[in-house]
Amino acid sequence: MPPVRIRSVDQAISIIPHLLGYRPCEDLVILVINPGLVCTVRADLEEVRTPGGLMALLGPVATRFPDSQLLMVAWSEGGRQACDALQLAESMFGPERVIDAVATDGARWWSLYCDSERCAEDGHAVVVDEEVRAEAVYRGLGVLPDRTTLAASVAGPTPEQLAADGPLLIETGQWAAELSHREAADEITRIWTEIAESEDPPDVRTALQLAHLTCDDEIALAQWVSTEADVARAMVRAWTQVIAHVPESMAARPLVLCGLAAWLTGDGALESCCLERASGIDPDLVIFRALDHLQRSAVHPSAWPLMAPDPELIAHGILLDAVAPAGPVHKRPRRSSRGRRTARRRRR
Repeated sequence: MPPVRIRSVDQAISIIPHLLGYRPCEDLVILVINPGLVCTVRADLEEVRTPGGLMALLGPVATRFPDSQLLMVAWSEGGRQACDALQLAESMFGPERVIDAVATDGARWWSLYCDSERCAEDGHAVVVDEEVRAEAVYRGLGVLPDRTTLAASVAGPTPEQLAADGPLLIETGQWAAELSHREAADEITRIWTEIAESEDPPDVRTALQLAHLTCDDEIALAQWVSTEADVARAMVRAWTQVIAHVPESMAARPLVLCGLAAWLTGDGALESCCLERASGIDPDLVIFRALDHLQRSAVHPSAWPLMAPDPELIAHGILLDAVAPAGPVHKRPRRSSRGRRTARRRRR
């Protein structure tokens, strides 16, 4: 299916919530175009308010896509913070690479490159492009109310759920402990075969069996290597079910593997939520460090088959020929050099 085309700021504002999976709020979103839409990068405005923070989060994007152009949109209720973030980002990337830099509160938008005083003061009303939004929905790009709602999907079980699952957690743990390594590998194959043949997530017993087996680093590594794009959505459903029933001490590997599968489906927001929680549990896991590197480097999921499967190599930045493909062409808006220079000095 061809990528969604974005030809205007209104279309960008209409589609970005679908690309993220939730409605932005106090976020800086950058569409990387080389020459088409390669990826979408998001950061909290608070995290990019200083040059150091901006470089740490977005520097790898500039390095990986040195010839790309950027459409930057800052969502904020306060125009000053949004404009400051956009101007700082423009200074880091270079104005010649920026297609447009836009601040929006969701109802109106202001461009740093606007040539008229009225535009700089009043901005433009956001005109939601229903055609673009309908196409996004058709492609399965739903929108949650906010990022907190998305993070809750991998936040783990409530104390009540843990208590209810307790006896089954012990039973499946004893079952897993009695398996030889070969038997455990066979069980993993059986479980994933059943998951692939079903449209539904695994039941709680199967999810807990999968969780116990994944506590073994070799089995976790085997699942990392065998994760593929054509089964990634089923894997996200399965790992989300596992995460919903396991205690914190068992959650790190499922979170990383869920994040990997989410990345392969193009769901970078869910990948980020998985990484954030896993970082507080076991950031020394090699598969965590590998996925964290892929995210920070803005590697495109289509590069996955080109990579060495060893997460230790990926964690050290050895990606072989991992190059993102080109997407649809986006026209660069016309604007005069004089207007561009003066507009950048304006503040909302």
